[in-house]
Amino acid sequence: MTSSKDSIQYQSCPVCGMGFRPWRAKQVGDHRYCMDVCNACGYCFVNPRPSLSFLMEYYSTFGHGDADSGKAPPTLAQVTQNERVFPNSTVDARRLVNTISKLAFTNTTKKFLDVGCGYGFFSAEALRQGFDVQALELATNERRIAKELTGLEPVASSFEDYQCPAGSLGVVLMSQILEHALDVNLWVAKSREFLAKDGILAIALPNYGSFFRRLLQERDPFVCPPTHLNFFNPHSLSKLMSKHGFVIEKIEWVSRLPKSTFQRRVPSVAKPLLPVVHLGTRMSLGVIDMMRLGMIISVYGRKTT
Repeated sequence: MTSSKDSIQYQSCPVCGMGFRPWRAKQVGDHRYCMDVCNACGYCFVNPRPSLSFLMEYYSTFGHGDADSGKAPPTLAQVTQNERVFPNSTVDARRLVNTISKLAFTNTTKKFLDVGCGYGFFSAEALRQGFDVQALELATNERRIAKELTGLEPVASSFEDYQCPAGSLGVVLMSQILEHALDVNLWVAKSREFLAKDGILAIALPNYGSFFRRLLQERDPFVCPPTHLNFFNPHSLSKLMSKHGFVIEKIEWVSRLPKSTFQRRVPSVAKPLLPVVHLGTRMSLGVIDMMRLGMIISVYGRKTT
């Protein structure tokens, strides 16, 4: 790995240490982001990397959404209304925290760290299930909404700067956040340090090995540097976690599309057919998940020693 004041350039795969090849590039504004993919584990990553100072400023200003959308920050009412129209974060939060609860039953501590909590849906579900939650979030508006939703005061800290006593946590959750990290090894290593024996690290993120990414290649909406810097498939993410001493307990594949995806595109005369279209879509996505080609993966690792 070589570095400069403004960027870091990897010379080998940061997950497995093997060689890589150029994959694609994307132009965002006046910057062109090049992406490489490992020949061995399949991890894909932006290379060279932006500087950490650039990323901290970027996320504290824009959060984890589209920085170029030009939209005003949403209110709690708008966020909860959007969730009612398209239940997504609440459904994912229930699924992830339910799985964590089943895996964490042997833990001696209920302390739960939600890294990059966003609007707070996962923290809210963890609180509902009896965990003692601490949340981290850099984005000002997302912290405000998370506080309104949960009553918690999220810490305005990056995971790089965050500190807590070694072995003090029962769970570290990274939902839709590790794809943003500058140094994925640092994040997973710190998680292991913070977790008690039998503690659970749960990571959910877009699946680089999904059917849709294979079909769309760099046009996949999840391939969006500099918002996303890391593109994992189940093998590369499991490899990263195992490298830092985690035993993989479970992997889940989940695909979901909002109904509006089709409602905007179907002619008025065909609107009565939408329920059939939605049913067919759910069934098709279910088959894709069964084939382990789903859009989102969740990997659960246990610290055993």
